[in-house]
Amino acid sequence: MTDQIEERPHHPYSPSTLQNREWCPCTQNVQQAKVHHRTTAGTRAHGMVEKGEDDTRLSDDDAVAAAECLDFVEQRRRIMVATDNPSVTRGVTELKEVYLAVDDKVFPDCTSTTAGYVDHVLVNHDQTYAEALDWKFGRWGVEDAETNLQGIAYTLGLFRMFPTLKKVRFFFKQPLLGVVTDHTFSSEDIPALYLRVQTVVARAREARSRGDFGMANPGIPVCNFCSEIGRCPKVTAFAIKVGQKFSPLDIPQDITPSLLQDPNQTTLGLRLASVLKVWADAFRRQVTDRVLRGDCPLPAGHKIQEMQKREIVDQEKLRGIALRYLTEKEWASTLETTFGALEDLVSEKSPRGQKEASVKEFRQALLDAGAVTVGESFSFLRAVPMKKT
Repeated sequence: MTDQIEERPHHPYSPSTLQNREWCPCTQNVQQAKVHHRTTAGTRAHGMVEKGEDDTRLSDDDAVAAAECLDFVEQRRRIMVATDNPSVTRGVTELKEVYLAVDDKVFPDCTSTTAGYVDHVLVNHDQTYAEALDWKFGRWGVEDAETNLQGIAYTLGLFRMFPTLKKVRFFFKQPLLGVVTDHTFSSEDIPALYLRVQTVVARAREARSRGDFGMANPGIPVCNFCSEIGRCPKVTAFAIKVGQKFSPLDIPQDITPSLLQDPNQTTLGLRLASVLKVWADAFRRQVTDRVLRGDCPLPAGHKIQEMQKREIVDQEKLRGIALRYLTEKEWASTLETTFGALEDLVSEKSPRGQKEASVKEFRQALLDAGAVTVGESFSFLRAVPMKKT
């Protein structure tokens, strides 16, 4: 099974961006040079659910998550059939990866206010009730269905596609977190929902047309995933305050965000960046030490992670063991990457149910053969997803 790289319309203000844009109209998604492995896993898991076929490249945990979504679809379908009118021959309409636009307004760069693809839709026999299901295979929670703008945009698209609908129940299923949120929207809700979406997109369009950051509203985690974080003067103003408090001798009191954007002041900007990094690293070390000593409780949303650095000491032994699991071509594809790339390939090629064991076996074989050595273990605090109760 190959990853789906099919060309399909991508809206410049797509539903998945609206939640962040509501907070900050200036936000722009980071375009990563290298796709994150969780993004790849999510794409493959979506493909598995859509096609109903196992993808052996997925880890066992991700495959189980995808299977949960398949079971969830079947469960919702059975419930809808059972509660539908048994006297009619026409059954439930089922749609996958359907493109939904909230309206048909024409803009210079698109033909709707927003539009995007929802994972799964079930519509009853007389098209008065529908359920929309969207899968989230990440390890961080999303906004609840009732207020989630991505789900609201898809819901508006469904009301438009099926004008006879009276209610739409929207589900967000996050199997890796064990979380499902849902909300039932009524056709009477359409004006208020549509106004909210229109307002978010209109403000984002205005911010883009202005070409400045006058409408920027810094916040976490919106700024963490914004490509403009290094240019935004409001984020810079916050950074200046931290820098001046932590290292007042290095950061002059008369420094301003506009001054830092001056090409002639790059040295000053780099000095500020260095101060902030030193402060951030020092703060993390201090908190970690206090937690490990028992002087303060473990911060919410974090865990203590222990790691050991590995170092290659015999490349040929490493290659020999890797080729027990991989082809020459697959081995060659990892030469410019890390241990993680090798282990990901070993996991992908291992049979379902044996992936984690194969990776552990591979790691031990490298140690036993003397292909790698491990250094002293060290501990640090790592942020982890928090399940909603």
